Amino acid sequence: MTEITKRALLGAGGLLTLAAGAAQAAEGPAGGPFVSKHSGVFNGQKVDYVATVGETVLIGADGQPTIRFVCTSYVKAGADPKTRPVLFAFNGGPSSSSSTLHMVALGPKRIVVEQDPKAPGAPAAMVDNTLTVLDVADIVFIDPAETGFSRIQPAGKRDYFYSIEGDSQSVSDFVVAWIKANGRETSPKYVLGESYGTQRAAFMAGQLAKVMPLDGVFLFGQAVNMIETSQRAKNAVSYATNLPALTAIAAYHGKAPYWKGKSIAQVVEESYAFGMGEYLQALLQGYDLPAAKRKALAEKLQAMTGISAAYYLANDLTITKIAFATELLKPDGQMMGIYDARYVGPLPQPGQRAADPFGKARGAIEPMVQQHLSQNLGVTWPMSDYRSIAPGSNAWTWGGTLGPGGPFLDFDYPARIDAAFKANPKFRLMIGSGVFDLTTTAGPARYMVTKSDWPRERIFQRLYWGGHMAYTHIPSHRAFCEDIRAWVTGGKPGPQKLEA
Repeated sequence: MTEITKRALLGAGGLLTLAAGAAQAAEGPAGGPFVSKHSGVFNGQKVDYVATVGETVLIGADGQPTIRFVCTSYVKAGADPKTRPVLFAFNGGPSSSSSTLHMVALGPKRIVVEQDPKAPGAPAAMVDNTLTVLDVADIVFIDPAETGFSRIQPAGKRDYFYSIEGDSQSVSDFVVAWIKANGRETSPKYVLGESYGTQRAAFMAGQLAKVMPLDGVFLFGQAVNMIETSQRAKNAVSYATNLPALTAIAAYHGKAPYWKGKSIAQVVEESYAFGMGEYLQALLQGYDLPAAKRKALAEKLQAMTGISAAYYLANDLTITKIAFATELLKPDGQMMGIYDARYVGPLPQPGQRAADPFGKARGAIEPMVQQHLSQNLGVTWPMSDYRSIAPGSNAWTWGGTLGPGGPFLDFDYPARIDAAFKANPKFRLMIGSGVFDLTTTAGPARYMVTKSDWPRERIFQRLYWGGHMAYTHIPSHRAFCEDIRAWVTGGKPGPQKLEA
């Protein structure tokens, strides 16, 4: 048992850390940490590494445990801990475990799903992930409060951890605690967040800038500028920024002859220029736009997106992403996946709840995560205790000064990243989007950068063939890992590729 050392950390929330190994102070399943040695060939290099499913307990100023983090780390054996990068990764929600990034994207084992979106859901397979970046960086997968095996302790307040301020602060505190417990203070430090996890990552960038500046953040499937991403009613910019997703999806399904002969990359580029130019100007005029111009624009939108001009005229020249998922293929009796619009399924009957067609690609992931933890990493805790989603997290308060009511009360989340650029002249921001994602689309990500004064030479924007979890697509998985490898080693990503 290691000596318990209390250290004041970030100040917010009055949190202290209880070093990993002081397990008896916290509530949770007995046993652990679970440490195992492995070897694999990653990016053509043989790597010996140590896998640890271990815990870090944070305690409050009164000395009582507030949260017990249980996370999985993969650390290369024999590497110089002073110089080897560390990548902290987590998914979104709020609030979900890190299982998909862990087991479909970045871990040393990978779950491969059926590659044909039209095929029925075939059984997934677990294989060696030869593309993982373990050849160049250690990886720590973080399961936030009440996900995986991580649990809020009796002295902790659920409202705090179920808020964007408290959630991000607790994960920042975990990062500092893990770094100090493992003697990695001088290691380059990177954070990768997906979906809601990009908001967490943005907040963390600002929080950690005060005490342990990051070297980089990767926003994958970014939702940082929520007001543009989620299409708040009457927010004209949100319809303009999201237009490239609609056009790319319509082109993919052959519903927009306007784009015949154009690559998906060209479709995205041209429709973004149109959306942020002529289309946005028309939306800003609203019903003051002359009738003849409204009609002409509706007809152009029909050609570009496959949605009828009549629909656009009846809806103030707009269509929401959610409506688009059911409208585009309605004549065929089908609907598209929200998380990956390449996937289609039957339209629900009246009174039925729509099931996202992309679900068939996700169904086998969670059981195989638990199989990996128990069979490969030696975890003996009951797998029935493992949670993919935190219970009750639909009651997220968005926390702290933001108050209840959602992220629109203070939507300048990108400003939280400013401090990271200022704190570290080497800090670099990566932003990645799946081109067929109808939740967090590429357009708002691009717009977010244009509205910032961040150094452009330290920002990399990437598009991937696929949806919200674009790394389920094998060529996109390769591109995703290659981009991360370049990012954490100080290089620049190669030419943009969108491979079908």
